[in-house]
Amino acid sequence: MATSQEKPGAELFRGVMLAHLILGLHLGLVALIGVVVIFFGGIARYWLWILLGGLALVGGSGFVFYRRLKAQGRNVLRDLKGVSVPAGASLEVSFMGGLASVRFARPGQAGPEALPPPSTPLLEDPETQRVRELGSLGQMYEKRLITREEFDRAKAALFNFPDPPGRAGRPFEN
Repeated sequence: MATSQEKPGAELFRGVMLAHLILGLHLGLVALIGVVVIFFGGIARYWLWILLGGLALVGGSGFVFYRRLKAQGRNVLRDLKGVSVPAGASLEVSFMGGLASVRFARPGQAGPEALPPPSTPLLEDPETQRVRELGSLGQMYEKRLITREEFDRAKAALFNFPDPPGRAGRPFEN
């Protein structure tokens, strides 16, 4: 479907360029696979040296940390013994801003039971809140905890209706 403004060989040129693009992408994919194979082949061949290097790095970091503590005159075991833990409680130590934590408990002491979720209300749309509060008002009225006038005033305030006649501005009565 060549329009009169396009040259007669434009579609053929686009097709050839698309074929070259597809061929180039395939060559790039094959090259990427080759690099991945070489990379993982290197890891598989040198995994023992990589492991030993990582262990040496961790050990060296621990040694430097230990020397700094000694230079400051601190004894980690003495400091931990000085921590007062209430009887029957466990001690939790957090590292890296709470990213990793360790809990210490006395033998035979069960871990903390799951605490109930905090009673913070979830976000609700105003209509759902009104319906919930109206249901609560209805239950209070049925249990005879509030009078009919109090129920009507609370319902009017809940739905922003004007006060019922004869009740304008009067507070709730107990």
